[in-house]
Amino acid sequence: MYNKKDMKSFFVDGNNISGDTLKITGDEFFHLSKVLRAQSGEKIICLTGDEFDYVCELSKIEKNQAEAKLIEKKLNKCNPKIVIDVFQGLPKGEKAELIVQKITELGASTLFFFESDFTVAKIKSNSKVDRLTKIAKEACKQCGRSQPLNIKNPIKFSEIKNLLNGYDIIFFFNENADEECALKKLAEKLKISKRFAVIIGAEGGFSDKETKMFEELSLKNLFNVSLGQRILRTETASIGAVAYISFLTGN
Repeated sequence: MYNKKDMKSFFVDGNNISGDTLKITGDEFFHLSKVLRAQSGEKIICLTGDEFDYVCELSKIEKNQAEAKLIEKKLNKCNPKIVIDVFQGLPKGEKAELIVQKITELGASTLFFFESDFTVAKIKSNSKVDRLTKIAKEACKQCGRSQPLNIKNPIKFSEIKNLLNGYDIIFFFNENADEECALKKLAEKLKISKRFAVIIGAEGGFSDKETKMFEELSLKNLFNVSLGQRILRTETASIGAVAYISFLTGN
């Protein structure tokens, strides 16, 4: 019997698995060997991004890689039980990193950043997405998940409508929504749903044109809702929405 809380987790590339031997390389190896100063014989958890934890024992630590032998393959119980996909207006500064970290911990599945009429920030290179993906993996290990948040390349606001098939509920969060459309009024519907899309604007919210575009979609499962009377920062809105949905659904 192994206590997961007593073991460190490391992501392993699928190409570095052969039989019951797993090789730890790159940044994960640096963290294991130089930061944690792990020793042969220690028990660790290897993650491949699937739904399992791979309980292993370090068998060899070399100059540029470590090898571990598989002891037990266990279903990870910390992965999301439902689908919460977040469509987030590109925020300024380091807010994107905070959002990635916290919605990973709270059980989101996929994150789409988008550019809209009021977004100021831009993601101009794949290096930013790579950094956010690394942050998602670190948050994944911290909270016990084996499947990291899936971060997609940024899209345009107008592209969102083409990605909304298959959701039980689509939330278009808008501070100007009618008070009768508060999220809490949909609590019972949330409890029996399994797939959610959460759409949240950047610091400036949505333009009238963008709000009208969603209203004209006339989807039965699309709800133009608010998070309450107070206007929240974009990062607070994302974190709060995912937390609320996860709480009501047992995610």
